[in-house]
Amino acid sequence: MSKIRIVNGPYRGREKSLAEKSLTIGRDAEAGIQILDRSASRFHAEIFPVGGMYFVRDLDSKNGTYVNDERLGDEELLREGDVIKIGTTELVFESGAALADDSSARIAYQDDPDMLSNTLEFRVDELSDIDEIADEQPAQDSARGLRILYQVGRILSDTGEISDKEAKVLDFLVAGMPAESALIFKREASTGKLVPTTVRTAAPSIQPVISRSIIKKTFAENKALHSANASEDERFDRHASVVQKGIRSVICVPLSIGGHTRGVLYLSRGVGADAFVQMDLELISACAIQLGLAQHAAEQGRKHRVATRQLMTALIRALESRGGTVGAGERCARTCVALGEASHLSNNARERVRKAGLLHHLDRLMATGREQALTLLESVEDLEQVLPLLRHAKERIDGSGPLGLKGEDLDLEARIMAVATALEARTVADPGADATVTIEAVLEEPGLDPTVTQLLHSCHLDGSLYANRTDT
Repeated sequence: MSKIRIVNGPYRGREKSLAEKSLTIGRDAEAGIQILDRSASRFHAEIFPVGGMYFVRDLDSKNGTYVNDERLGDEELLREGDVIKIGTTELVFESGAALADDSSARIAYQDDPDMLSNTLEFRVDELSDIDEIADEQPAQDSARGLRILYQVGRILSDTGEISDKEAKVLDFLVAGMPAESALIFKREASTGKLVPTTVRTAAPSIQPVISRSIIKKTFAENKALHSANASEDERFDRHASVVQKGIRSVICVPLSIGGHTRGVLYLSRGVGADAFVQMDLELISACAIQLGLAQHAAEQGRKHRVATRQLMTALIRALESRGGTVGAGERCARTCVALGEASHLSNNARERVRKAGLLHHLDRLMATGREQALTLLESVEDLEQVLPLLRHAKERIDGSGPLGLKGEDLDLEARIMAVATALEARTVADPGADATVTIEAVLEEPGLDPTVTQLLHSCHLDGSLYANRTDT
């Protein structure tokens, strides 16, 4: 396994393992590795795998990418110890797994038989089981709680992937509570096991120590659990079993999604740190409710997208079967998605180009004029944002298309659509031709965006052009 480590700058020490997918580097929060450097573009460079090796290429950045102090021209093979420089930020290519990966390999499990005896239990809707709680919390505690809830809500309301938003929430909780580590465990559909899906720690070198007993009890009984070294907290004077030196302070609350417990949110403080208190438990329980709602909304959105796509695919297949062109829509959609991923389009944008690719030849399937087919689609609410892509599919950046649009008039989605439909047109015209020959012909076709056509070639080489993505 190989990894990238940031050598300097605000994120010094952060690491990321390299896998079978491309990894972007840039200033944008959605980049695979974010660097806070004024000279960096939003998506500045990319590391991608080919045959077990890793290559780096510049993504048309303004200030360029350097490898071992030499400006990168084309893509370059990375070797152990190579230094990638973007602005003043240096990143090194190394072997081994990253310390800060969100993976179960980072986590140490602890099955302490005394842990549960030192744990206070609360049902989520009954967080008043500790006696002698002050009627009013200090004003500063209430203000802190409101700030945390506001920030968590703001993060979850942003656009983007739910996994990215979960990571941002945990980053915020680690800093804001504060906590040594914060983790989300979810039930794996295939095995039924609770596995860590997101892991955040106060420092890259910290290895979370997790109590399986607390996680299992929280999940099975839908209870919020609070384990604390409470020797200095007068509210726990009567709970002698809680007062034990060396016990980490832990909060574990259930994540309820669609009325069912699907996972847990787990926070811990290290030995010697101040213990979590009841208000912290209530605050994290409220955060867990927000996380659960966001996860449920994301899951419902995914199911809706899949159902809509399946219906559209079935209808297109039925129409294609009459004309002997079965598979053309799905091939074009697959190309659009591959190019969208390689271009770092958002999830919503990838879904738009996928639908546009599936429908790119609807006028021919219906044996009607193009405008008549588009007018039919205008009545479908979910396709409002797809129509411009279908209208611009034959446009070229040099203005040679039917509408004469060119350059900045065509956004990245439209340029992807143009390349995908050009490839599909050549495939239909000569279905027996070698794929490499067909793609090389597209590379030479005038008026297509050269950056997108090069991405098409890269997707062909790494196989992503032919991957069937059906569940996103």
